[in-house]
Amino acid sequence: MRRLAVNVDIDGLRLYRAIHGLAAQPGDAADLAWTVGVPRFADLFESFGVRGTFFVVAEDLEVPAHQAIARRLVAAGHELASHSDTHPYDLTRKSDLEIEGELRRADAAISALRGSPVAGFRGPGYNTNDVIGRALKALGYAYESSRFPCPPYYAARACAIAAMRLVGRRSHSIVGNPAHAFGDLAPSRNAHGLVDFPMSVLPGIRFPLIGTSLTLLGATALTALAPVLRSQSFLNLEFHALDLLDRQDLGGRDEALATAQLDLRRPVKTKLAAFAAALRGVVPGAEARTLEEHAAAWP
Repeated sequence: MRRLAVNVDIDGLRLYRAIHGLAAQPGDAADLAWTVGVPRFADLFESFGVRGTFFVVAEDLEVPAHQAIARRLVAAGHELASHSDTHPYDLTRKSDLEIEGELRRADAAISALRGSPVAGFRGPGYNTNDVIGRALKALGYAYESSRFPCPPYYAARACAIAAMRLVGRRSHSIVGNPAHAFGDLAPSRNAHGLVDFPMSVLPGIRFPLIGTSLTLLGATALTALAPVLRSQSFLNLEFHALDLLDRQDLGGRDEALATAQLDLRRPVKTKLAAFAAALRGVVPGAEARTLEEHAAAWP
């Protein structure tokens, strides 16, 4: 039986500005990633009859509009998992106490909203380390989904950070541990006893299977790639809430971000078609569950 998980990182627009070294903007409280992107993903998943895992930055739940959307996700059977409290890109560089505090605060807020213990975590910027693993184990988590075994992604991120420095902008993103780019592709239990669900890539060339790259491939290419995707025993498709936003959603209020974040230039209609093509190719015949459910059933 093929196993499938679909998941969405709810990274607010302020976090993308931090990546690109852009100043904060007014009006970020009710974030479009939450109020527009997340409902679009929920509708997409519902149309295919699948339930997803939504990784939440806990401080976002202080906004009533975000709380209401999160509760609707829970009511629809989706999983809420931890994406840390404040999404510090340099979480792995912080002290043990700071890391533990980030994870505990996130755990408390997300557990309270979903009405049950949180089961999983994804590190900001796909970065993780042993301190995080130990802290998650102490919290009773079942899984972590932080590793991205994709050398092209790490190379692209390093180049983007360097390019920004050349023009006098400082990205808050970090390259992270390049060794993770060459890690195992299949899920397994890690040294802390948690199930480790890496982001999926194409075998061999390790082409990333995340929202940004699926957008670049487009619906036609993804339809042709369906047999390759179906050949994977476990497929962990990862998106970001911003993946279902475009320049029109910003309404001309943030041209700097629209220019810096290239995928905002693609119309939502085009991106929806690509994501639907990917799901159409892999959902039939797959055991599609949330990551929490897959972890609970893991041998």
